[in-house]
Amino acid sequence: MEEFVRFAIVRGLRRYGFSAHAPLPFPTAWNMNLDDMPYYISEFYRLKEKYCSEIDLFLGLEVDFINEVFDANHNLYDTKEFDYKISSVHFLDPLPAGGFFTVDGKYYDFEQGVKQLYEGDIRVVVDRFFDISTLMIEKGGFDIVGHVDKISLNGSKYPGFSIFEKWYQNRVGEILQLIKDKGYILEINTKSFSGEGFTYPDVHFFQLVNELDIPIVVGSDCHYPNLVDDGFQQVYSFSLSSNRRPARSHKTTGGRD
Repeated sequence: MEEFVRFAIVRGLRRYGFSAHAPLPFPTAWNMNLDDMPYYISEFYRLKEKYCSEIDLFLGLEVDFINEVFDANHNLYDTKEFDYKISSVHFLDPLPAGGFFTVDGKYYDFEQGVKQLYEGDIRVVVDRFFDISTLMIEKGGFDIVGHVDKISLNGSKYPGFSIFEKWYQNRVGEILQLIKDKGYILEINTKSFSGEGFTYPDVHFFQLVNELDIPIVVGSDCHYPNLVDDGFQQVYSFSLSSNRRPARSHKTTGGRD
């Protein structure tokens, strides 16, 4: 954690928040173990005190919403000490062999899940993602909505998907309106900008975010210290003008971790 703080200071950030993937009732490849939570909290306060003259640090969690399984209101752990909670959707429905279908991760796994659970229909998957996201926002218990259209990460590589389809833009618009109505903060997630050329929500929705006057926080969602501000400069410039947007690639093969 200290490496992230040092990089944030070097890069000129005045405020920096940690938001580790919160523990779940079952193990995953990326969620924190419940036994590590005390260390996470104590290490944060050590760093907050040590670097108090150089940067303001905030303690957060990214909490998965899994329909009828887990959400930000769960009592698995106490969240009173945290400054903020991000809630996001990674997992959709149970897989036949166990575990959950996830919209994140490797494209091959995503493709196989679409075929197993949704008869290969990408639109059904997208609708399911936004339906579950709607349930998450309605249930509440958090402060920030994380990577609101993360389905586009692997969806954009699947045949028949495009963020420019009217039905898709309507679904994103409905979610943004709900975020506005419920008074949540929207994360502008820059994790995929350098490698894939897009953000969550996609830059093409920035104008709508501005029109709705939704409060935002920009996060790099980085898992490596040297990427603490990856994509920040470009994304801030895109938010200033609707005419300055990068081209979005539409891959149908390949994958990324």
